[in-house]
Amino acid sequence: MKELITEYGYQKFVKEFKNLAEVEKPYWVKEKEIAAQFGDRSENAEYISAKEMLRNIDKRLRFLEKIINNSNVIDTTKIPHNKVNFGSKVSILDLNTNSQKKYIIVGTFETNPNENKISNKSPLGMVLLGKELNEEFEFSINNQSFEYEIIDIQMHRFY
Repeated sequence: MKELITEYGYQKFVKEFKNLAEVEKPYWVKEKEIAAQFGDRSENAEYISAKEMLRNIDKRLRFLEKIINNSNVIDTTKIPHNKVNFGSKVSILDLNTNSQKKYIIVGTFETNPNENKISNKSPLGMVLLGKELNEEFEFSINNQSFEYEIIDIQMHRFY
């Protein structure tokens, strides 16, 4: 089962992968080779450090490769946003507190609470999908119930 990902998110991961594979990894391979020339590797801080960096880079490359190969890339500009959809920015009104919240519906790999990016598979993301403007709905999580109204839906512009 492939995970949905925005075109923007996909390109970001591809760019990171290329940078790690073509710039960072070769740099640290060379650093490790240079450090190895200083003799005893067991006490060689530069060698140990370079080896650790390479291990971390390889781990990240494997993770990014999995994302890149197991993603279904969605061009969010080509899908309708008259209802909450993948790539939509949705504003909701909490009917109990009269406070507003904005969320951007993205794929699991792109979620970022600090940027209000929530997964299409998260409990709130799943409830929001398909909702229409001015639609009221209830959302329950951790034995708490919330009442919301959709007050704005638009295509999010990823940059």
